[in-house]
Amino acid sequence: VFQSYALYPHMTVAENLSFGLRMNGNPKADTQKRVNRAAEILQINELMQRRPKQLSGGQRQRVAIGRAIVREPQVFLFDEPLSNLDAELRVQMRVEISRLHKQLGTTMIYVTHDQTEAMTLADKIVVLRAGNIEQVGAPLDLYDDPANRFVAGFVGSPKMNFLEATIVGSGADSVTLSLDSDSAVRLSLPVTTGLNEGARVSLGIRPEHFADAGAGDADLTVHVDVAEHLGNTSYVYARTEGGEQLIIERPESRDVGNRDRLTVGLSARRAFLFDSKGERLR
Repeated sequence: VFQSYALYPHMTVAENLSFGLRMNGNPKADTQKRVNRAAEILQINELMQRRPKQLSGGQRQRVAIGRAIVREPQVFLFDEPLSNLDAELRVQMRVEISRLHKQLGTTMIYVTHDQTEAMTLADKIVVLRAGNIEQVGAPLDLYDDPANRFVAGFVGSPKMNFLEATIVGSGADSVTLSLDSDSAVRLSLPVTTGLNEGARVSLGIRPEHFADAGAGDADLTVHVDVAEHLGNTSYVYARTEGGEQLIIERPESRDVGNRDRLTVGLSARRAFLFDSKGERLR
């Protein structure tokens, strides 16, 4: 199933679905049976006599998937199949593909640059960068326990925030760091990896993991640029004294956009630490 639907424009939906089987000399009765089953699964029975130009983007995508279904493959290969659809239709088709996967019980290998698709569709995610596998695991395992900064920044929407810092103290099972953007902010994290004082690190914290002021292990005051109110939650786009950009999630904080400054708490147990090469420190 391709990013472009690759449907034959002069053929009807039924002819597009059956084309591969007809070219392989599959028996006519069996071909019709498979086409009817695919049409029923994808709920496109009423579209069978239409041509591609008479279909919406979502309907064309269903036909493209149906063309693969009729071949009864052992493995489906999806190459960014939803990238040509609008946002609302992408959400709908994600649900359709998830339902299809459960119904057919067939392995699906799905290539995407959209981490939301990866998180919502996958049983297992393989994160690739420049031909190398960065991490393999279940979606929430990658979200809760990223192996490196690249995975941490890729998985999650909005993405993880990163603050540059310097190690100012190191013990047997913890390190203390000072933020570059505000040297008065010091935070101790449980890390067993040996680090020397002066080592450069990055502190990672997800937008939803900021605490209220005074409720964390340290407080950070930031300048508020913009607040997006989504009803039950707000995303605050802010910057530190040193100019580092942050996204902070504040549940039901509708007045935060009227402030110039905001103080939030940093929690050590919610934070991630990465070395200068982007590797996770544990």
